[in-house]
Amino acid sequence: MVEIKPFRGLRYNPQYARPGVFAPPYDVIDYELKKQLLQRDPYNVVRLILKSDDSQENWHQAAAQTLHRWITQRILIQDQTPALYGYQQTFSLPNDQRRTRTGFLARILLQPWGQSIHRHEYTRQAPRLDRLKLLRATRTNMSPVFGLYRDPDQEVLHWLTSREEAPLLSFEDEEHVQHIFWRITHPQAIEAICQTLAKREIVIADGHHRYETALAYQKECREAKGDPPSPQPYDYTLIYLSAAEDPGICILATHRVLGAMSLSEEELLKALEKSFNLQPVKDQKSLSLEIAREAKRTIAIGLYLPKTGKWILKLKDKRRAIQSLQRFLPSELAELDVVILQRLILEPLLGLPPHVLSTTDHVSYTIDENKAAEMVRTGQAKAAFILNPTRIDQVWTAAVHDIPMPPTSTYFYPKLLTGLVFNPLY
Repeated sequence: MVEIKPFRGLRYNPQYARPGVFAPPYDVIDYELKKQLLQRDPYNVVRLILKSDDSQENWHQAAAQTLHRWITQRILIQDQTPALYGYQQTFSLPNDQRRTRTGFLARILLQPWGQSIHRHEYTRQAPRLDRLKLLRATRTNMSPVFGLYRDPDQEVLHWLTSREEAPLLSFEDEEHVQHIFWRITHPQAIEAICQTLAKREIVIADGHHRYETALAYQKECREAKGDPPSPQPYDYTLIYLSAAEDPGICILATHRVLGAMSLSEEELLKALEKSFNLQPVKDQKSLSLEIAREAKRTIAIGLYLPKTGKWILKLKDKRRAIQSLQRFLPSELAELDVVILQRLILEPLLGLPPHVLSTTDHVSYTIDENKAAEMVRTGQAKAAFILNPTRIDQVWTAAVHDIPMPPTSTYFYPKLLTGLVFNPLY
């Protein structure tokens, strides 16, 4: 059973709630974007979620001090009455119609994985430790976990779209994503949404690190407080929930960029020939488009290498490979590009099993094929593997079967803004 609750959100005072104070989630903010966000507004939320400069050692405490100061100065204020918070994003992709994703933010009672709340991918250790230090210092959920639920009859959507209160925020960002954010306070709407979600399973789409951090923090607090019998604020975390059937659910491919390889380029190509037909690509065609076309016939993966350039790797015997993987995985997962890459290339050929990926930085991730290609071309990377995106039904299957995918197997777009509302745990 899933328990969600309204809460008294901590958010920007209306006089400060301008587009410049918000930011993407911490894990997609690189060095250049962080600099831009710091310059954009003196109250940008990046000051609460990332260190301002690399020399700042005790930055988690500094972030907590900044949070306390902003609350004291009423830059951030807490709502007087509990609410759920509606959040709608309207966006478009190249050659795609305009789409809208609708959801809401709430507190959710923490549960171990598999007890109505499911993960779909593994996480990496370093981000978990970093987020735990920040949570200890601030005692506040800064960014929501992103969860999915089934709602084929649109029971929840009815209550989300029949809003009575005016939006707290409505603006378009630099990526042309329209954000609308509002409070849901009507008792009937809150009760209906909470009761409907109580009967549902939740699959984490994004924010696995944040959920695991919340579990670790809950364990620490309960041990320190003598395991109180009733739920405490730290037994909950901040979550954004949207229906898996929502037309705005969009997953982009997450490509793999290797900073180092245990094989030479020639050795890798020779090893790949065992399972794949290798097709060189000499023109300027996008590998993403090429492998999407090939995927109608077999599993295809793109590859950029420094010396020999672009390749399409086409699985020779799809049926045999999937049958082999089905000893460990459901058939729906055995056909995933990311699983084929992991099980047939990264692990056996390059010595990169999931536990290595979760504890090292040998592999980085990007949704931008051009960026991946540029890193290889300029010598910043030894190889880049280009993948097709994972489908939502595959994500759901992985989660409910408790068979996590490799780290960063999905990229749900657009990302949720950080800073719309915070969840105090005190």
